[in-house]
Amino acid sequence: MSRSYFLKEMAIEARAETSIYKEVVQGWLGKFRPLPSTYAAYPEIRSVLINPSPFNVDIANRVLENWSSASGASDVYLLNANGLTIAASNWDNPVTFIGQNYSFRPYYTQAMQGRLGRFFALGVISGKRGYYLSHPVRYEHQTIGVIVVKLTVEEIEQELRARQNEIFVTDEAGVVIIASHPDWRLKTVDILNDKAISRIETERQYSVDTLDLLPIDNVEAKPDQKFGALVSTVADRSEKRKTEFLQYALPMTAEKWNIHLLVPTESARISAMLVSLVVSSILTVALLIAVILLQRRDRLMQMLEFRERARLMLENKVEERTADLKRSNEELRQTQSELIQAGKMAALGQMSTALSHEFNQPLTAIRTYAENANAFMDRGMDDKASENMRRILILTERMAKLSKRLSAFARKPNDNVAVIRLRDAVDEALELLQARIERSGVELSVSVDPKLCFLGGQVRLQHVLMNLIVNAMDEMTERDEKWIKIGSERVEDKVIVRVQDSGAGVPEEIKDKIFDPFFTTKEVGKGVGLGLSISYNIIRDFGGVMRVHNEVQGGACFTLELNAANENDLEEK
Repeated sequence: MSRSYFLKEMAIEARAETSIYKEVVQGWLGKFRPLPSTYAAYPEIRSVLINPSPFNVDIANRVLENWSSASGASDVYLLNANGLTIAASNWDNPVTFIGQNYSFRPYYTQAMQGRLGRFFALGVISGKRGYYLSHPVRYEHQTIGVIVVKLTVEEIEQELRARQNEIFVTDEAGVVIIASHPDWRLKTVDILNDKAISRIETERQYSVDTLDLLPIDNVEAKPDQKFGALVSTVADRSEKRKTEFLQYALPMTAEKWNIHLLVPTESARISAMLVSLVVSSILTVALLIAVILLQRRDRLMQMLEFRERARLMLENKVEERTADLKRSNEELRQTQSELIQAGKMAALGQMSTALSHEFNQPLTAIRTYAENANAFMDRGMDDKASENMRRILILTERMAKLSKRLSAFARKPNDNVAVIRLRDAVDEALELLQARIERSGVELSVSVDPKLCFLGGQVRLQHVLMNLIVNAMDEMTERDEKWIKIGSERVEDKVIVRVQDSGAGVPEEIKDKIFDPFFTTKEVGKGVGLGLSISYNIIRDFGGVMRVHNEVQGGACFTLELNAANENDLEEK
């Protein structure tokens, strides 16, 4: 029962983490999705399709080469109405796409039907994995060709490989197309059926003979689809031995893909073992007391002798239990760092949930503006339709900015110490907390020198600042006067950061305990006592010091003392 409970708690955290990785992959694809439709509108593209003279082809080749270099795409090439490549960004390479016919590819068929084409496959010439985006090129209400943008997946795989857990993406046939584990790429999660094999061979998507099964074994006969499945495999960065993982998957509807996350279950098993040990110890002691009482009633005439025997027996049992508890305390200290990391992931899940409404409101407004623009265009009111489209653009830019901030915060930070601009970390933290600050009614004032730099990590300092601001807002919930002041100054070789609030301050009797792990003054269920402990250790890792004191006029003031750095070092880096 304990193990099941902790696995379900781990599954909830895995769902939040998988959602973040899903946004990372979708954000990477979103950078390139508008390119084909943009390129299709250029006059040079239409000209070479209408008149494929050597002069026009040469111009188109150089334009496509510039686009490929500027956008970061692997290749950009142009197909005529028959699927023949007439211009390509790799026109001057020994192995070029020019002269190749790709009419068998689905992205060609989709574009010729007037749709945005999407397709993941191995390159016919290069043999490398790539994601293809295509769009029809139209002239006088006719489709005269197809523009194609090819992306390689090495960039997104390097980003996923930097994460702590194993992540991979499968297509609709169950083939692993993107994976942080190099050996898992182009493996299948199950045996392919005849229909899938036929489609893959027709579209020349992969080499069917090389699609081996993914080396992941199910631990459970009937996995719980809601909470994921227990599997065993050899992780990429492990000791090359099989380990148990919780596998969680989320669909990516637009691409018909699924993104999978593998989380080690070792921490859940250790927690379950500790709970079971404590419960069994309590039950054993309770049973022992019951037996002693029964024996006292049944052997009343031998009470004195029995008392002596029971006392000796109880002392022996207490010594055994004391030794067991000492061993348990050692195991608890060994797993404390893992529990602190679990607390960080839970805080990240809460922050992502709190920001969800920030996306729902712009999405609702975008739909309304889109419907209005459509109605205005039907009535010939192009100026009003353009105004609605401009508002949609503003809202989408806002959503993209929020998504970028959230993804950056979710990314596991580099433990190395670097030169960081203090104002950047403060701005990032305030932007992620903007909605909560506005709802709380707290007056926020920031006085941070934009030139101040320190030695540390931007995301980790951002985590510390967010923790202090959220704690201050929670403390001032019932107060009439609510304000938070963030200030900074440089004193010799130190950068001093102060976060002051108008709350009741920190009671003197708990000042020495406030940075201890699992110490909290909040109600049960509203805090686990890890926030300030994690923040304290982050500042200590930077080589700094974190302190707290109460101001004379009231309220608490947390002081961060960091090692200063020069702005010139930041620019050179």
